[in-house]
Amino acid sequence: MMLKIVYGYSRDFKVKFGGDKSKVMVINGDETDRDREWNIGEVKIGRTEEYKYLGCMLSEDGCARAKGEKVVKAMQWWGRLSSVAKYRANKYERVRGIWKYVAVPSIIFGMNVMAWNGGDLEKLEVLQNRVGRLALGAPIWTAAEALRGDLGWSLFSERMVKAVLNYKVRIERMENKRWVKRIFEWNLSESLWEKICRGHARKLKIQKTVCVRIGRTIDDLLLRGHGGKGMEWDCNKWKKEIEKLTKEYGLNKWKHSMNGKTTLTWYASKNVPRSEMFYDGSFGSQLLFAVRCKALSVNRRTWRWNEGNTRLCLQCNRGVEETVEHLVLECSKYEQERESLMDVVHEQCGENK
Repeated sequence: MMLKIVYGYSRDFKVKFGGDKSKVMVINGDETDRDREWNIGEVKIGRTEEYKYLGCMLSEDGCARAKGEKVVKAMQWWGRLSSVAKYRANKYERVRGIWKYVAVPSIIFGMNVMAWNGGDLEKLEVLQNRVGRLALGAPIWTAAEALRGDLGWSLFSERMVKAVLNYKVRIERMENKRWVKRIFEWNLSESLWEKICRGHARKLKIQKTVCVRIGRTIDDLLLRGHGGKGMEWDCNKWKKEIEKLTKEYGLNKWKHSMNGKTTLTWYASKNVPRSEMFYDGSFGSQLLFAVRCKALSVNRRTWRWNEGNTRLCLQCNRGVEETVEHLVLECSKYEQERESLMDVVHEQCGENK
């Protein structure tokens, strides 16, 4: 079927295929396809097991190799940014900006046409958290929600939801003569990508309708917005709607994931994930972030491997556990620093002490 379509295009545009430079790759084939003879018109062509298209490696087994290359590329970016952070005054802005505006677009390019599951995306999430810890100077036990909240990054799962649904809308509005549209409709009922797409639509609570065309044996699933809207929308309108719904979904997921985490009781008061202006990559900003998300290396957390093997505060004689709250609000060792800080606060607020 596909070879006939390609041959039809070649006649329309007066293009000839050569047997030495043209190959065919069989997707979801069986044993009978191995010894089969393949032809485009009257030209006999061979068979190949892999094919690279727009930077994405495709093979007969699917996109496993392409997914692996995406993970390797993310690891390479983490290595580059580790080197960059060593020689920059404000590593927070440098690492955050390069990752968001350069690294992520290069990684997610072409991912919207692949069938990614949760386990595959989790590998990319782990690497993004590593980059986040690098930018903020955070310890390894820092909650991922705090990293995302102070960097203003989206999860790769959210990026995939937007990319896949936008591509689905684009396919639906293609002309029927486009070969991408024909392949999509031909394999609609058995497509793993279409099943994943439906799952993404359910996450955003986007309704679906079924359109049965006369003379066809398959259903054409069309996305619709809330209240039955969306059938007449173009790609740009749908892009804005999907962007808005994905932000709402990501925000609710971020807030829900902070529930029950004792280290984020202070941090949970933050309304939305966004970058902060008070981080400059200095040691002071690292301590500030660690205090905000209760990731400071206090004895209550590190007593199992510290020298004293104790949870008690060794900076004062009160005999209480060394916690973040104790160091910031109660410990007599830092009373003078606490008073100096309050003087600055009163001065900036224009209040008398």
